[in-house]
Amino acid sequence: MENKNNQLALFNVVEKIENSTSTITELRIPIFSPVQKLSGNSVTAREFKKNGGIRIIQTSWGKVEIRGRKLLTQVHRDLLDCIYTHASKVLPLPTEEVVLVFSQTKILKEYSRDSKSAHWENQTKWLKEKIKEIRDITVNYVDTKGNSFDFNLISHLDYLEEHKAYSITLDNRYLKFYERELSINYKKELTKLLQVDSALIKAIIRWFFTHKKESRFKLMTVLEALGFPIDSPKSLQVCKRDIKSRVGELQSFGIDYNPKEEIFYYRGNAAVGFIPSLFNQKNELVETPVLSIKKTIADIIGIEITLDNEKEVVKSISYETEGALICAAYVETENKKNFRIKNKEELEEVAFELEVILYLESILYKV
Repeated sequence: MENKNNQLALFNVVEKIENSTSTITELRIPIFSPVQKLSGNSVTAREFKKNGGIRIIQTSWGKVEIRGRKLLTQVHRDLLDCIYTHASKVLPLPTEEVVLVFSQTKILKEYSRDSKSAHWENQTKWLKEKIKEIRDITVNYVDTKGNSFDFNLISHLDYLEEHKAYSITLDNRYLKFYERELSINYKKELTKLLQVDSALIKAIIRWFFTHKKESRFKLMTVLEALGFPIDSPKSLQVCKRDIKSRVGELQSFGIDYNPKEEIFYYRGNAAVGFIPSLFNQKNELVETPVLSIKKTIADIIGIEITLDNEKEVVKSISYETEGALICAAYVETENKKNFRIKNKEELEEVAFELEVILYLESILYKV
């Protein structure tokens, strides 16, 4: 009976993979750095090397630890997207692994938009090396509820004589993760996405694809989620300039950006599909009592609070939303020590506003 259940789940996950490009979590946490290529002198690369090939990042969507010989970039994500989109076969194995069979020619043509060239041998060698770099990375992800997942995205790269094609084998631990996660299908947008020549913009687009409904998020929230080095003033300045110059490109994917307010508005994208978890998860709705309070968010602007034992003045408070749900309150201070108050209990607006007010009043500055 146990084998039967495992086999059923395996075939289910095969169908899920056939209709997906990625899990949502892989795009919301910084497994793939928002760059085309990591410079050896970059802050990220230096820290990775200093820590013995380990990078740990804490975001509002969970904590991720990446271990390996080389960090992954948007190039690696591009290639995985191409393989998932153009795989000729998705085959379950008795070992509870899944194989994706693909044509190198088709993958390289989709990625580069070029026909077979005189440098074909070098291109195929480059493709295999990039896939091996993905294979050699181990991911440990801890979600916001404390659940931990440890996996490799790929366990093997092989040539299958039977199919006259190459294949990647998906790690069985990764498949368990894939089964339970909400996944996303943006194959219809892939050709257009690959034409975007900024890795940062690609990462932002992919991140917003993971939101089903109309959403609003501050720039710094998105950059933090992508693992961008927001502590580097120079990098941040270049980043803001790049995004500002590509407002039209972002709009073509349903994303509006206000450079003055540094806020994104996502209108949603009908070409992006969502595939549910294979686990039946029922969320019990708990009614939250709303206490009567006369103060509003507007009354909190200008108050003095304590952050890191220093006085800070609240400059503004805005909500980050996904559809009708308020995800967090983004609090900006006069000295730019900005922070988020997450809506962990998914409260309605009135109840969450009360929670924000009570929290800020709990950290009032006292002389």
